Amino acid sequence: MELNKLIEASAGTGKTQALAERLIALLKEGIEPQEIVALTFSRAAAGEIFERFVTLLAKQAEEVVAGTGSEEGSRLPCHLSPISLLRKVIATQHLSQIGTLDSFLMKIVRAFPLELGLNGELEMLDDFEAKSERAKISFSILRRTDAKIKKNFVAAFALAMNHEDVRSFVESYRNFIGDWHEKVAALPAESAWGDPTPIWGGPKAFTGITEKELAASADAIAGFEPAKQWTEFAEWVRNFRGSFSGVKGIAKKLLELDGVFEGATVEFAFNRKQYAYGGDEAAEIRTALMCVFGYVVRMKLELAKGVYTLISAFEKEYDAKVRRKGRLVFADIPRLIAELDESDRLALEYRMDARIRAWALDEFQDTSREQWKALWNLIDEAKQSDEKSLFVVGDTKQAIYGWRNGDVSIFEKEHDSGAYELGELVKTYRSGSAIVEAVNKVFAGGRLCADYPAWKCPEHVSAKPEMTSFVQTVEAGGPYMDDFVEPVYNALKAADPVRRGKTAAVLVRNNTFGQLLCDELKRRGIKDVVWEGEKKVLGTVALAGFIDLVQLAEHPGDMLTYRHFLKTPLAELVEAKDAGELSRKMAEAFTARGLVRVFRELRAKLPPDPEGAWSRYTEERYTDMLKVAAEFEIGMKAGTRLSDFRGYLESRTKRELAEEGKIRIMTIHRSKGLGFDYVVLPLYEHDALTKEQRGPLVGDDWILPDPGAKVAKAVGGLEQAYTLRKDRAEQEALCTYYVAMTRAKR
Repeated sequence: MELNKLIEASAGTGKTQALAERLIALLKEGIEPQEIVALTFSRAAAGEIFERFVTLLAKQAEEVVAGTGSEEGSRLPCHLSPISLLRKVIATQHLSQIGTLDSFLMKIVRAFPLELGLNGELEMLDDFEAKSERAKISFSILRRTDAKIKKNFVAAFALAMNHEDVRSFVESYRNFIGDWHEKVAALPAESAWGDPTPIWGGPKAFTGITEKELAASADAIAGFEPAKQWTEFAEWVRNFRGSFSGVKGIAKKLLELDGVFEGATVEFAFNRKQYAYGGDEAAEIRTALMCVFGYVVRMKLELAKGVYTLISAFEKEYDAKVRRKGRLVFADIPRLIAELDESDRLALEYRMDARIRAWALDEFQDTSREQWKALWNLIDEAKQSDEKSLFVVGDTKQAIYGWRNGDVSIFEKEHDSGAYELGELVKTYRSGSAIVEAVNKVFAGGRLCADYPAWKCPEHVSAKPEMTSFVQTVEAGGPYMDDFVEPVYNALKAADPVRRGKTAAVLVRNNTFGQLLCDELKRRGIKDVVWEGEKKVLGTVALAGFIDLVQLAEHPGDMLTYRHFLKTPLAELVEAKDAGELSRKMAEAFTARGLVRVFRELRAKLPPDPEGAWSRYTEERYTDMLKVAAEFEIGMKAGTRLSDFRGYLESRTKRELAEEGKIRIMTIHRSKGLGFDYVVLPLYEHDALTKEQRGPLVGDDWILPDPGAKVAKAVGGLEQAYTLRKDRAEQEALCTYYVAMTRAKR
């Protein structure tokens, strides 16, 4: 059996080829095609692996027929010859287990729904359906008649929102559920939320700071000199309620002071004078600051408790009424498998394991903790067996999906585990020498490696040194998006890739910049550019009247929508004396003839206006809206209402794909796995590597809403989580730019 092997494959170095060769080697050892599980992260990548696998096998079969095959191939038994293996692969293609990680895990869920506690037909929810289900569960809790449950629920929400005045409860509540639901599902233990023990080993003095302690520390420093400034500081401490915005005077100086808790004295300059406080005064200053920082920590611990109380009540309902009915989102799938009772999971995995003899895992650096937890037992069994094998390929330099829970540390731990024969691919078959040299200068040495010691990148080598290539850098006129349009335009005009028959791409970090570039380049005369990002179908206000009519059909009392509708061109086409009559007419029309037919009837009555509101762009969006309306009507279930159409339409996006001969503008994330003759990379995000990160701090068994870097450093115990979050963000930003630079061929 082939040895377990882990390969680090830099960009363009032939990892797909290495995977295909591994699969063929396994077949030649007598393993059946359907006994090999080869997983990657996208359907396109899975298709590429299968295509390369079959193409390479077909080439070997041709060489056998032509008599030019390898000596090893001629010694194989007839049933293991490339010709026989190719026939077998094609014949068993319907049983192939070459696919995506998500699809493999979903196959397990579909095969064992009862063991996983699922009832009903399994269904994957899209974003709109998932949002609708969350809304239903939310309101089912709010509609309960049990006064005690309602009271506790509202109290938990108030706690979670820091008792702020929430003007739009419904919107705030929906956003809150969306922000925290997945985090609670990933860390379901109550002790992870608001309990100081997992973080600090137990309650600390600073975790119990209240207004009483703030007032006492303020009293202790009120008499310091200079009196006016210290009185202001004392009042700031006394009235502190968690916010550092607008801080000034001595408070601002002390918060900016490094090492304020170190040494015998507290020293700082203020109003061109130098101050030094020692002994009891220094102790009182530090106590006051620690009270402020501790107050923040206590608030964050309370917030975490409130989050858990609120979300766990929601999760209990959601699990029973949605997930257990078989209505799933992709995040549910690995978690359902990982959370199985141990005896049930062992039985399930025994049945799975009996049909798998080899594993090949692609893009392993993007595996999430949940996915790895779901697969770990099966993978570990293969790793330790003499009759099975494991092949892993990945690249820590291309780990750009941390925002999607990808955890590069899993790859790093496997690399260092000693369980694999290690390999490395550094010869790139994509790029010419000038591009490889530039990649090496930026990523394999110099300042970047000095500033980010965790970053590791071997020297790359071009397999095509004869291929002409060049790299050019241009300084933009300023730091804003608009300042980058001119140099991008000049670069594309000078290179003229379309006329020269070269593939070309402009790679950007976000959708906003990509759309701006596309529109501006077209305005300046470059017509062959296409923005390959997501666009909302409802992208023009000219269609708002149609949506208003659907809303009013069910809600005649919605006067805001009615007044808006009266200002649209459709108002002249529908005769109705008031909102009530309009509602009745449209309800009858939509019920009898459907959305699509009514929309078409209304459009036919509108005069053509190519230069005005109803432009060619509007017509395209209108056509898109009709398609979504048809999709909505076909998919309507019991309980779906007409007024749900607005939310359904708002959730729908379309992606314009560039035909051959166009310049593609896309995000760097979408470009992964692709290569272009000519690449333009506008680096306008001046703080991409150093931008302060937001979001909660997460440990192995705890989570805490972010108290801020200053607080985290002062109280201790949070530095590791803070540093880890910062390091991961920097690493991912570096990976993103590595991916971008290595897309270029020439």
